[in-house]
Amino acid sequence: MKIGEIEITPLAAESLGTRSLCTHVSTPDVSILFDPSAALAKRFKLEPHPTEYIALKKSLQAITKTAAESDILSLSHYHYDHVRPGFENCLYNLSTGNERREMFAGKVVLTKDNRDNINPSQRKRGFYFEKDIQEVASRIEWADNRTFKFNDTKMTYSLPLAHGPVNSFLGYVLATSVEYGDSRFMFAPDVQGPIVEKSLQYILLLSPDLLIVGGPPLYLSQFTDHERELAHNSLVVLASTVPILVVDHHLMRDKSWNDWMQPIREKGEEAGNKVLTMAELSGVKNITLEAEREELYRTSPPTEEFLAWTQATEEFKLKHPAPVMYLEE
Repeated sequence: MKIGEIEITPLAAESLGTRSLCTHVSTPDVSILFDPSAALAKRFKLEPHPTEYIALKKSLQAITKTAAESDILSLSHYHYDHVRPGFENCLYNLSTGNERREMFAGKVVLTKDNRDNINPSQRKRGFYFEKDIQEVASRIEWADNRTFKFNDTKMTYSLPLAHGPVNSFLGYVLATSVEYGDSRFMFAPDVQGPIVEKSLQYILLLSPDLLIVGGPPLYLSQFTDHERELAHNSLVVLASTVPILVVDHHLMRDKSWNDWMQPIREKGEEAGNKVLTMAELSGVKNITLEAEREELYRTSPPTEEFLAWTQATEEFKLKHPAPVMYLEE
């Protein structure tokens, strides 16, 4: 998808089969990869289905290839579905001990400050991230509330925004806008709607032509009816205001995502705007594999070998990949 001279390419997301919101953006000046990671997780007391591992590996191959071709790697926060872990994890990340250093070597890294406005878990992850890449990256810049210019391209980072509700134990994230000419793209992951009015007003102030925003986590039992209403109201406002609104991520982990989003799509249509998922932005079918995991186990039963692997200890699974037949093998 192009808006003016800004080209936006989704690489991974829940509507594409994995936990992620990884997006590549290019202008005539610079190539930027946002949140270069993808992951899986346990749901319904089930480990990811083999189909999910295949989708994850495919996504990671695309992310790794695109990262190598990008000038800038941009991180909104330090959750592992947004930045690769620096250790081996065969269970949910398919990560290795060296992969992170290899991905960030020689790159300009614009990232969330790991010292301020950050929760303890992300502070620790951010500390090790900086330690892992500081000798190989071209440079690391704390991006909170800063603007960067690359010839005629301007990147503007928000102040830290709540990862969901105010005072969320999950901490804070950065939203980023990319401007070139008269066009403006905005990437606002994990704001969950947004729920918080401050986050909504920040997005409206920048008035993007195309916005990718993280939707609400309807699948979480602790996500309240009030928070659902706040997220819904924010997305109605955005659908009525933003020419192309892309909603994905946490929302697509729930089977009801499409029904829940239908009134928001209708508001967008009334205003002459588009409301899409990351898959739809890419022109492909939605494949919300995590939401459909129980059905996948019923309709496409894994092999006995795979089922035996799922019953092993977590320590074993972290070190031993799931017995999945990947297409390239």
